[in-house]
Amino acid sequence: MTKKIFYGVAVLALISSCAKDSGTPDPDFSKDIQVRLGAYVWHPVVGNVKETDYNLDDCEMDNSYRFIFQEKSNQLNLDKGVKICEANKGAFEKFTFKDKNNISFTFNKENGVIKFENQDQYSSYAVAINGDKLVLTSQNNNPAAFVAPVKYYFKGVKAP
Repeated sequence: MTKKIFYGVAVLALISSCAKDSGTPDPDFSKDIQVRLGAYVWHPVVGNVKETDYNLDDCEMDNSYRFIFQEKSNQLNLDKGVKICEANKGAFEKFTFKDKNNISFTFNKENGVIKFENQDQYSSYAVAINGDKLVLTSQNNNPAAFVAPVKYYFKGVKAP
C-alpha cells in the first residue's frame, strides 16, 4: 500500500513539473487583458530560440506596436523603426500588416484570442500576458492544414 502511494505521488510530481512551458507567460484572464495590452507600447524581443519561436529579422527589432481598444473597432498600430525591411524580410510585419501601419482586429475576451481582419476563418492568435511580457501564438484550427504554431515575443514599455 505504501509503495502505491509513493508511486502515485512520484507520478503526480513528474506530471506537474512537466506541465508548463517556461518560455510562455501564464495567461492571466482574471484581470482585464484589454487594459493591460493597451497600457504598453510593445517591442519585439528574441524568444527562447525554440523551433516554434519566430526568428526576428534585424529590421524588425526597432519596430513597436500599440493596441488601441475602441467601442466599435480595435486596432493594432505599427510604428516602423529606422531599419526598413527588404523583400522576404520582416515576416510578422509583412504578413500581418500587409504594407499598412495599422490593422483592425477582434478580441475574444473569454479565450484571450485576437483575430486580425486579414486572417482566414481558421487563423487567430492566442494572447499570453504577464506584466510587461507578451506572447502571441499563432493558431490554425483548420483540420486540413498542417501549420505549426509560432510564438512572437514582446516586451512592453509603459505608454505615455
